Order: sequence, then C-alpha cells, then structure tokens
Amino acid sequence: MSEEMWGQLVKSHRRSGCGDLAKLARAILEGKKRLHDIVGHAAGGLFARVNRSRIGRAFAYELATRIPLPVDAQLSAAARGPQAAGICICMMGNGNLTDCACLRDVLKTEGEARLKQLMKGALQDWQGLPERTGLAGG
Repeated sequence: MSEEMWGQLVKSHRRSGCGDLAKLARAILEGKKRLHDIVGHAAGGLFARVNRSRIGRAFAYELATRIPLPVDAQLSAAARGPQAAGICICMMGNGNLTDCACLRDVLKTEGEARLKQLMKGALQDWQGLPERTGLAGG
C-alpha cells in the first residue's frame, strides 16, 4: 500500500473507526464459508445419487466442507489485510482498542496468540512490499 493511500485510509477512518474495514473482512470470510457450503452440498448431492443413505449424505457434506480449498489461503489473507489495517488505524486514532471492530473480529475467530502472529506477519509484509513490487527507492 502506498504512503499516500495509507494516509487517506487513516485520515478517513481515524474518527469513525474501522467499521467499514471490519465489514469488508467479514464479507470476504463469509464468502469463503459459502464456497465451502456449496462444495459440501455438491458432495452431498453426488453421494445421494450413489447411495440414498441420509447419514451418508450428511457425512459427505461435513467432510467436503472441511477440506481445504485452493483459494482458502488467499481469501483469508485478503480478509486479514483490512483487519490489520483497521487495528493499526484504531491504535493511531485514539489508542482505545476496546472499540476496534477489526480487533474484536480477529480475537473472536483467532484468539490473542494468533492475533500477535498476524500483526507481526502483516507488518513484515508491509515493510517488504516495496522491494517485492519494484517500488523501492522511488
């Protein structure tokens, strides 16, 4: 993210908080969940054609919804970006993280230990972004 973009983001959300960023992240994660549901329903339907057992369909659905999909990591990362940005904005804005919607969402789903890992990784990613994109020094 460019410094100009980051400045605009901070300025526009400093007073109002990170609610919009939290909603965006929740929508991405909900889309991921829906994708898993679709795969589960497809597997359950396919199993129903082969075996009409209700328990077999339920098992196929559950199994299929829990299998990692190729896009899972990308969708999770896409959701974690706005959350990490929202947490930083709230810290810079008023320092009162009890009102931070992004922090609440991450803590609810990931726990405190995971939050520390996510923030450390996000900061490392942001620091290395200019070199990886060829924008370093200019």
